[in-house]
Amino acid sequence: MYYDVQKSAERIRDLRADSNLTQSEAAEKMGFSLSRYRKLEQGQNGGSIDSLIMVADYYNISIDYLVYGEDRDYISSLSEGLTDSQKSIVRATTENLIRNIKKYQQR
Repeated sequence: MYYDVQKSAERIRDLRADSNLTQSEAAEKMGFSLSRYRKLEQGQNGGSIDSLIMVADYYNISIDYLVYGEDRDYISSLSEGLTDSQKSIVRATTENLIRNIKKYQQR
């Protein structure tokens, strides 16, 4: 599997279009110069990890989606070889941890 720069650029364009933003508005909201943002949407040189993080944070999506076109389920991949019962425990513990982190951040 590899990073398809053009497909990543298409996903970024689609996210912007779905949000009814111009390139200028998207660039400003994410902290890019307009020329840097345009290059990102055109797939020129690929996106740096910093650029992909900025886009992912803005749209509240994973970098996996930008790079691969899908979200990868790391919990499932980490729990290979566990029984279904053990997997349920891992998933419940992770969900509880995430809820607690969100509660803590709201304070």
